[in-house]
Amino acid sequence: MQHTTLIKIIDLFSFVTLTLMISTGTLLKFTLPPRSGGSVVWDLSRHDWGNIHFYISVGFLFLMTAHLLAHARFIKSVITGKASTEKNYRVAVGIVGLITLISLAFAPVTSPVTEVEKGRQHYHQSH
Repeated sequence: MQHTTLIKIIDLFSFVTLTLMISTGTLLKFTLPPRSGGSVVWDLSRHDWGNIHFYISVGFLFLMTAHLLAHARFIKSVITGKASTEKNYRVAVGIVGLITLISLAFAPVTSPVTEVEKGRQHYHQSH
């Protein structure tokens, strides 16, 4: 596998895990806050979402380590002042990525919350 292909794969998975980490964190903070009772989203409780958030965060940490190692040569050239200028397509991809990230990060917040009461479920909009 070529070095540039490896970097693209690492960057793609990093972006996906970052998006999921922000999304689950936002869900935990605003949709299922502490003491939210029997509320569930997609049949998962706050505790379940917390576990998912933790494991996504660990995966993101490993991917960021791999990202830094894969870019070690570039980081060295930036530190020594020998880096080339960035290409315009990277800026365009970054803007599209940012818009996508923001959209996906707020998806769980707009999802309906389900209240679970002793075997019964009913839905309500919490927003």
